[in-house]
Amino acid sequence: MTKPNIFFLQLNELNFDYIDRYVELGYLPNFKALFDKHGYVETTSETEHHLANPWIQWPTVHTGLSYAEHKVFRLGDIVKLDHPMIYEVLESSGISVAALAAFNANNNTQNAKFFVPDPWTLTKFTGNKNLHKIYDALCQVTNDYAKKKISLESYYKLAAGALKNAQTKHLNNYISETLSYLRNKTWFRAVICDRLLIDTYLTQCKKYKPQFSTAFLNGGAHLQHHYLFSSEVYPGERKNPEWHVSKDDDPLLDILSLYDSALADIQAYVNTVENGRIIIATALHQDPHERETYYYRLDDHVSFLKRIGIEYSSTYNLMTEDFVLCFENEQLAREAEQKILKVGTIDTQEIFYVETADKAVRTLNKSPQIFHTENRGKDIYIQLKPVSALIPQDAKIKSGSTIIENFGELVSLAQVKNTHHHGIGYYTDTGFMKGELPASFPLKDLFAMFLDAYDIESPKLATMDPDLLSAIRGHEKLALAS
Repeated sequence: MTKPNIFFLQLNELNFDYIDRYVELGYLPNFKALFDKHGYVETTSETEHHLANPWIQWPTVHTGLSYAEHKVFRLGDIVKLDHPMIYEVLESSGISVAALAAFNANNNTQNAKFFVPDPWTLTKFTGNKNLHKIYDALCQVTNDYAKKKISLESYYKLAAGALKNAQTKHLNNYISETLSYLRNKTWFRAVICDRLLIDTYLTQCKKYKPQFSTAFLNGGAHLQHHYLFSSEVYPGERKNPEWHVSKDDDPLLDILSLYDSALADIQAYVNTVENGRIIIATALHQDPHERETYYYRLDDHVSFLKRIGIEYSSTYNLMTEDFVLCFENEQLAREAEQKILKVGTIDTQEIFYVETADKAVRTLNKSPQIFHTENRGKDIYIQLKPVSALIPQDAKIKSGSTIIENFGELVSLAQVKNTHHHGIGYYTDTGFMKGELPASFPLKDLFAMFLDAYDIESPKLATMDPDLLSAIRGHEKLALAS
């Protein structure tokens, strides 16, 4: 059997049922054609709410291991472990590989055509100089998203990288989307970033021709989290405030329209490739969050922690409003944690929580809530606690005898929460016709599916979901017969 050339789009957390609703309204013709011909099915993962996170579930895709097996709990933690990734396993069997914005994935490849990590995972970069410029700029843009800051150096690097990777036919799109962003439609930053990532993915694939490649796109997940209540297909009663997004705008449709047109571009290229195959998976989806909830991020947590006397060895940011402090030993970490736990607002000491964010919001008292801490050996994970009302600019907090005035000026609004995670994901594959795959299968079985597609023997095939294995084997027999 001829080995495929797989183009695996990782559309993080997208809801295919929302896409279906837009299709019914006459939008997204390329998704309609894809779903009509190939259908889509569900993937299953952990059911515990605190495990339904992308930094846990995408390592499951990369390794074929459940959370209980891979133990990756935080973004970036994958580099602390030695689980074989799908990329190096395929590469060791002679399959050329590539990845763009690989999410919580360790780059242990030797000869990847290109391998661009996500902005938060400290692993090696593989690629040319122009690709590295895009990576550097996206790291800065992503980490400073809440502050709405793009540095001049990042503008230069994005422009230089785009000159070599963006498709000229999309020039008008880049211009119109940039103008929309400058008109305070800030979500277009995510649209522009994902457009550039898609163009770059296609450009790099055309140049280097990997047999297995992935592109991780987070713009859709980000805009669902922030703006679902503004969507035409949202079935609930919640509405976003006008200061957040105009009632006439639908940011989710903006990003899905980009993905729909990108699907046509990718399909056009795949049609020129021998045995080309498009796979799309989401790993998770999002459910509406039906309570008033706001997330904040410290603009400069280094200065803030120094001000309240917290000393540590190093620190690094995570996705939006959280960060990690690293210490030389567990004792120092515990001492720092206790000091942080004593930070309070003027009229209450109950400002930290150790439950899930959802529970904390339900039991929220009248005071601004500040941190969520969790001790993990020598590291402390810290997150500004979600609040049920906007933090006023003149909010006061205290740490021992230190009073910090105007705390609201030290933080930026990171998210008006519209959704929360759910462990069910979606999967569609042009290698199968509609109805050939089982209605659902475990997310971890994607790993074995990829190996099987390239005729690579693996012990993981023996543990694959029986219905999925039966569907794959039946499909292969049908293909041979034809």
